[in-house]
This record gives sequence, structure tokens and C-alpha cells, in this order.
Amino acid sequence: MPLDLDPGLAALGNPQLVRAIIAEMGGGAIPFQRFMELALYHPEHGYYRKPGRIGRHGDFLTSPTIHPLFGWAVGAWCRWVWEQLGRPTPFAIFEPGAGEGHLARAILDWAEGRDPEFAAAVRYFAIERGARGDDPRVIWIDEPEEPAEAGAVVANEFFDALPVQLFEVTERGPAEVMVAWNGERFVEVRGRIATVDGAPPAGRFEVSPLAYGTMRAMARFVRRGAVLVFDYGYPRQELWAPWRTQGTLLCFYRHTVHTDPYVHVGEQDLTAHVNLDELLAALEAEEMETYGPRTQREFLYALGAHGLVEAVRHDLQEYFVRRRALEQLTDSAGLGRIRVIAGLRGIGGPPPGFEEEP
Repeated sequence: MPLDLDPGLAALGNPQLVRAIIAEMGGGAIPFQRFMELALYHPEHGYYRKPGRIGRHGDFLTSPTIHPLFGWAVGAWCRWVWEQLGRPTPFAIFEPGAGEGHLARAILDWAEGRDPEFAAAVRYFAIERGARGDDPRVIWIDEPEEPAEAGAVVANEFFDALPVQLFEVTERGPAEVMVAWNGERFVEVRGRIATVDGAPPAGRFEVSPLAYGTMRAMARFVRRGAVLVFDYGYPRQELWAPWRTQGTLLCFYRHTVHTDPYVHVGEQDLTAHVNLDELLAALEAEEMETYGPRTQREFLYALGAHGLVEAVRHDLQEYFVRRRALEQLTDSAGLGRIRVIAGLRGIGGPPPGFEEEP
């Protein structure tokens, strides 16, 4: 006997989260920024509240999940900062959006294996409100209580997951995209007409209202030291280029990429590329000397990551594992196109990876 198999709200994603979003709409519409915030960070049902989202068995890969050599390179960069500051103890490393701790584990392993004095100085603070890891060497916090006297801030693919405003250019100007419920699914409706300096002349584009303030706050985590940021992004002129008419909003679900944020709600990642000019301006506002952007490919090769591959030629199995990992981390069509920027305070630059090319 055939049954009614219609999954109802479950067809759109997490049904509890879908109901919560509909309830907040109250029969009206909410800004896309709020929809994205609820989809990713709802305190009970948001995407990042559950473990296992990142990695080969999740929805997407990040550099720290490819191979520890990414973290080894970042660990060496942090040790350079420590040395430039006079090898202070303690030396704080803050990682916003640390996830389950893949990067933390690789950095701390590198420190312990390479320089016991550096390892003893490090206090690693993982800033994460979602699912956390369990490495006992890591101090898990929601936010720092006070600035560290000396340290480094490392943010990997953090800013591209901040909720963004979504705009569509109309004859009257950029209209903010709102999200409503039509009884069957989420739909877009036009909201207010906004004034956005430098907005593209046509199509859709995103604005990250939280990025500038968040970058300034992160720069204040350390009184002396550095900030190192890896993220997908462009300078504003390129981000809002006239030919980029569909914006940069992307969805990642089980290692597939698409552009519909209204399916798999709470079960897929949502990202938008970052305005790098804005992040650099925020660091400068905090009296940091800024460097970059460089591509991740350029940065890792400048640090000598290729040597990590050549060093194990005597072990063919490990050699091919590392070679494949470095290829992925530096692929110009993938992770290699991530941009890297840095800010220094109390240290002379340029830092490793940002030296002028000969």
C-alpha cells in the first residue's frame, strides 16, 4: 500500500532549524544576513553547532585538514614572530574559528617536535562557539578576556563565513535581498534601496558588515605581535568588478558546490568572498603595519614548503603523500588562490612569505 512519503520541511534541511527561521519571520521577511546567521550559527541547530562538518567525511576541505604540513608552516611563521619579540613567555596564539582544532594540533605538534623552548612558551587559545576539539594542550574560549602582551592571531577561512548582506542592483539602486516563506520554501523578496559606495553597476553583490569591526577586534587580541589571515577574497575593485554579476556567495554540501542557500538549510556551509581592502584598512586603523595580499601558493612556496616534500624522498610513501598535499594546498584553481595578509605591531617587517620578489 503506497504511503504519503512527502518529507515536508525535512526536504529543505534541518526541520527544527527551518521552523525556527519561519517563526522568526513572523509572516514577513528577514534580511539575507539574518537568514545566513541563523543557518550557520543558530545556537541549537546551526550548521557549525555539529561536529564533522569539515574534512574528507564532511562537506568541504580546508588547508589544515589536507595535511599537517600547512600547520607546520604556520607554526614556523609564529615562531618567527616569537623570536622577533625577544622569545617572550608566555606567547599567546589565538585562532578565531578554530573548529575542531586541526590547525592547533599541527602547530603545537610542530612546536614540540622542533623547539621545546617555543613549545613551552606557547599558550594556544582556540576561539570557537560551535563544535570543539578535545586536544588538552588547547584552551577553548568564546572570546579573550584581555589582550595578551605578546602573541599572534591566526585566522584561516574565518571571514568568508561571516553573515553578509546581499544586494541586487535595480534601476533605483542596490536593493537589499530579503528572505520570506511562501508556504513551501524560502523565497527572495526585494527590500530597501541602499546607498553602497563603489557598488557594481549591475547584478548581485555582497557586503560583510561585521568584517571591519571583527578584524579590528582581532588585532587587539595582542599588544605586540602579529595577525595572519588566510581567506578567499579580493581587493574591492576586483571583488565588485562589473563582470562579476552573480556575486561570490557559494554553498558547500558533501563536497559539491552550488549557489542555492535555501536548500540543505543547516546542513550546508555558506560563504562569500572577503573585501581584502577592508581587512587591511582595519589592521591599519589598529596601528599595524600591513603586508599582502599574497596567494597561499606564493606564501607557502616563499616559506619553503617544498622542502618538506623533498626532505622525505627516502620514504616514497610519505614523499608522495606530502607532494600530493602540497599540490592541493598550492593549486591555483583551489586552495592555492586563497589570499594571505598580515599585520605586525612592535616588530619590523616584512615577515616571512611577504618579502619583495627579486
